[in-house]
Amino acid sequence: MTEKQILRNWALRPAASNDALLRNAFLNVLEESRDLPPEEKLIMYDACDAKEVRAPLAEVFRKRLDARRNTKPKKSDDQRFVCTPFNPNGFHFGKIRNDKERLVKLALRSGRYDVLTNKFPLFPKHMLLVADALVPQQMTAAHLSAVTELIGNTSGFCAYFNSWCASASVNHFHCHVIDEHPPVAKLPLVSGPVVAGTRCLQPQGFLGFCFVFPFAALAEASLAIEAMQLANQPHNLLVTPHHVYIFPKPLNRPERSFELYPETVGGPELIGSFTVYTQDHYDGLLPEHADELVRINTAPLPTRLFAPPSPSAEAVDATAVNDDVVHASSTSDRAISRKRIAASLTVDALPQQQQSLHRQSWPQDRPIARALANNVGLC
Repeated sequence: MTEKQILRNWALRPAASNDALLRNAFLNVLEESRDLPPEEKLIMYDACDAKEVRAPLAEVFRKRLDARRNTKPKKSDDQRFVCTPFNPNGFHFGKIRNDKERLVKLALRSGRYDVLTNKFPLFPKHMLLVADALVPQQMTAAHLSAVTELIGNTSGFCAYFNSWCASASVNHFHCHVIDEHPPVAKLPLVSGPVVAGTRCLQPQGFLGFCFVFPFAALAEASLAIEAMQLANQPHNLLVTPHHVYIFPKPLNRPERSFELYPETVGGPELIGSFTVYTQDHYDGLLPEHADELVRINTAPLPTRLFAPPSPSAEAVDATAVNDDVVHASSTSDRAISRKRIAASLTVDALPQQQQSLHRQSWPQDRPIARALANNVGLC
């Protein structure tokens, strides 16, 4: 692409045009890759083609069997710090030499980004939004602005983000762009706790920790992300056209997680899609396993986000996480324990009074009753 081909008016274009641009760019490269040898393919396969095997996994999740993705190189497990500096000597997306991998070049309000191919897709039209700047895999307010500008009301796509130590494999800012609203985004949202001074939402029926902010509260969502970074707390995010979902995580993956699921529980799993590579793992993955996996692979936000503003607020330990404080200020019990109200339950199902609402024997009704009785003959 030449400099003139950088798209500078993304937010001004119709959403349908933006969606068509992304879909066609993906499909064109997919078709070009179809007959190439594996080492030359830019996209190995369509994740949602006829070879995909998938099934519902309880009400919220789904499971997939995709042995083809098992050829993807394994990522390093030596990640220790969420905010790890960018390493120019390691692999990063600036080293890409085949310009066909850059599906769209964008000049967004907060900077230059590219939409790249994803060689091993997990979702429909699975692509990557990558910063042109050589910066680490760390969500900032500027990056969050770029993601919401790409998704927002200007597209029907969604995006998810894996922090370093939370399933990311390249320490160069990128997030995953997908052509669907994943399962967790289809759950109704209910009132949640006050986080960073604003009331957030939570997905009803999701058994892990998840804090949802509307686009009007992006500043508060950024504060929550910054607090997790200060606490070295890994995290996953989901951005839909209207909301930012935050999934805080424990620093270390629980041993129990390996027993239930052979892969890292990251963004794809927390937003509702579990992918395995063998039939045995596929058959053995049960709904109760998915519920337990999201519970043990998410964690509370840092306590400082729940504290009311005070002159001594700076004295609060930025790294502290107190479950009691989180639960005391949260309505998550209501969000996850109540079944959704069936459509057939209407006001007719409520208990009915078996007597009149007003009786002269009730003290509060005697003056009204006397006044009515005194005025009977006045009409």
